[in-house]
Amino acid sequence: MSWSLKIFWAIGFLSTFSVQVWAQEITGTVLDSRTKEPIFGASVYYDGSSVGTMTDENGNFEIRLPYRNNAVLVISHLGYQAKEMVNLPEDAILRVLLQEQVEDLQEVVLTSDPFSRREKLEVFRLEFLGDTRGGRSSIIENEEDIRLYFNSEDNTLSAYCDKPIVIQNDYLGYRVFFYVDEFKIFFKRKSLERIDNIHQTLFDGSTRFFDTSQGDPKTAERRAKAYLGSPRHFMRACWYGDVENQNFKLKKNYKDVVLTDFMVNMAKPDQDLRDIRFMGSQYVIYYRQNGNYRSTLKINELDTTYILDRYGNYSPFESLAFGGHMSDYRLGDMLPMDYGL
Repeated sequence: MSWSLKIFWAIGFLSTFSVQVWAQEITGTVLDSRTKEPIFGASVYYDGSSVGTMTDENGNFEIRLPYRNNAVLVISHLGYQAKEMVNLPEDAILRVLLQEQVEDLQEVVLTSDPFSRREKLEVFRLEFLGDTRGGRSSIIENEEDIRLYFNSEDNTLSAYCDKPIVIQNDYLGYRVFFYVDEFKIFFKRKSLERIDNIHQTLFDGSTRFFDTSQGDPKTAERRAKAYLGSPRHFMRACWYGDVENQNFKLKKNYKDVVLTDFMVNMAKPDQDLRDIRFMGSQYVIYYRQNGNYRSTLKINELDTTYILDRYGNYSPFESLAFGGHMSDYRLGDMLPMDYGL
């Protein structure tokens, strides 16, 4: 059986056996924290997913997923501070109070910014969307809302946006809303050159996907290709204990490592959320599919218990650092967490 057939078999299997007893169903009411009046039209969505809804005229909402998950539930509305909630029980009933957004008039003190907006925007696009076919096929619809600053003291380029950055990705068939918490590119020297100059790109925020593919089969093929070998594919394979069959190979100190020597699963096999412990701090991950792609994984908190769900979400998120091939994934290559499930 070929690898592509395995992927679609797994997707079909999961869709067929999404038993309701395991479904996570969250209901609640969103209110103004001061007046206690219901907020109509608030967005409620799982970060990094295409699963979302809006509150009705009474501020009520209901949101469902087939499996309990480790994702962040985001509740937001224009003019209010967004609220993020994690580790919710399967049938949580929420009463969410949103506080009004206080306009931030704080000025950014610039040292010296030697680059034009056009130059900064060009490198921002490549690092934010990705220098890939998916990234190059994506368009930021509201670039005028993005503020870019280069700090000459530490050679960093930062991006800010008071509104969600809206991306139309025709390659993968998604319209994506990215709410920026932090975006920063660390350069080795005072230059916007990317090759041998970018030390690290950091971006953090919440993401919501809207499917615009209209069932196009070519788009479905491109999505499957983007998924294979991605960090989410690898973490899902870890949850299912199927790393080798999914064409991944683990190495540590140049020696092959089996999954049981990579991580210990401390939960029952039928639980959606798994408590896991990693056995070492640094690994190399190879993915074999029409080539041999090399990635690295550094585990910064070895004595920590991590939570992993079948969607491939894990926490604490910031404690795992992917390098190599897997670190090249940007917004233009990303799929929602519920892809295939």
